[in-house]
Amino acid sequence: MRINDFEQMQQNLEQMKSNLENIKRIEPMEPVKKKRLKKGRRAVEKKKNKIKCASIARIAKEEQIIVLTTIVIVAITCIFSTTIFAKTMAENVIEKQEVVAENEVEAQVTQNSQDLQEDNSEPAEENIEKQALPINAQGQLMLETNQNAIELEEILMENVSVLKSKEYAEEERPIEFETQYVENPNLPEGEEKITQNGVNGRQQVTVIKSYENNEMVSENILEAIPIENATPQIVDKGTSKFLANNKVHLGDTMYVTEEVTLQSSAEDSAEEIVTILESLDVTLEELKEETWCKVTYDGLEGFVKSKYLTSAKVTPGIVDANRRQKIKMTLNEDIALNQSTDLTLEDYQKILSGNKSDKNHVLEENAEAFYNVDKNYHINGIFVASMAIHESGWGTSTIAQDKKNLFGYGAYDNSPYQSSFSFETYAEGIDLVARVLVKNYINEAGTPIYDDEVAKGSYYNGPTVSAVNIRYASDQNWHNKVYSYMEYLYHRL
Repeated sequence: MRINDFEQMQQNLEQMKSNLENIKRIEPMEPVKKKRLKKGRRAVEKKKNKIKCASIARIAKEEQIIVLTTIVIVAITCIFSTTIFAKTMAENVIEKQEVVAENEVEAQVTQNSQDLQEDNSEPAEENIEKQALPINAQGQLMLETNQNAIELEEILMENVSVLKSKEYAEEERPIEFETQYVENPNLPEGEEKITQNGVNGRQQVTVIKSYENNEMVSENILEAIPIENATPQIVDKGTSKFLANNKVHLGDTMYVTEEVTLQSSAEDSAEEIVTILESLDVTLEELKEETWCKVTYDGLEGFVKSKYLTSAKVTPGIVDANRRQKIKMTLNEDIALNQSTDLTLEDYQKILSGNKSDKNHVLEENAEAFYNVDKNYHINGIFVASMAIHESGWGTSTIAQDKKNLFGYGAYDNSPYQSSFSFETYAEGIDLVARVLVKNYINEAGTPIYDDEVAKGSYYNGPTVSAVNIRYASDQNWHNKVYSYMEYLYHRL
């Protein structure tokens, strides 16, 4: 609600217009004729003329000031839509003009009285003639321009350049919600998590707003009545250095850095549940004072010390080590040979390289051939390599060296060298023996195998090493010898 006083302003303008009309009706004074009057009378007449001329000059000045004041005030009224300061300044200017006019009249009357009391001597007459008002060739009074005129426009603009007003308002405003922080030891240090979203409330506010040049500069709230309370926002603030250092959260996968024991409680003397091998993964469930972690391993829940745990982000190679460890864990005497090992070519190269017994580097140079049969025919490539090592003595037998036959394939007990097959390369013999095992020894008849073929199962007694031994080798201990080489190679991962 703005404070305006347009009616009073209009009345002031009407009064100024009336004053201006009255000024225009004043008849100009007849030019003063240069006549010799009697000494006393002439002096009086000259003084009267001088007073009238001064009045006319003063009225002219007032007319100029009033016109300028009217123009400025009207312009300000149209632009700023307020008259508080303009009204005040206009009244002050008029008051100053009236005081100045009264002072000038009083001073002039005093001077006239003194002049009338002077001696009617001739020198006085000459002095009076010298003070006669200037008249031009047309007999009109020549008025001197006031060099020290009041700069009314400048004064008004300086005082009304900042227009102030106030507004009374009643409005609905939001009540901003607060944020509450709660320390959480199960959250990484420096991390925050919103557990409850904040919601603003509502309130009815009574306010007085202050404006300068139509821009609000301040406000005074008189009353604020809540309508609906705000709901605070709750933020958990993490304090766990362990989680922060490993860059993990509860529920993430972690890995043991060495062989550890899963215990029933967070104590060194607690009951042991199971042994967890190096590089195996666990699921992080809870922290116990930064020194113990509650984890889940293979469906079992227990505690391990936090210093034995790491993450993939901190130890990138642990993931691959975990994969290899799990492959090693699949090895047992009853392992199914009709499944791939999931080993990579790099794994086979690592396993078959650097063995002192492989003097001619036959196994090392054919690591890719064992990897290929593993992937192409779904047979355990480590089993095939172990057979080759056992049958050829690490590639040193005569049949292996002369015929590139690492398995003694085709040999009979009464003529092993003559009856054994010859191959152009070691890889050719490895591929043939692998296909024979898949088709006849480790798969039941009718089992889909490679190249849309099915197994014949001619010598099938089961998919294990001991089952193959029954129909493949006359040595009843053959399977144990082959399996021992499998253990050796698996543990080289």
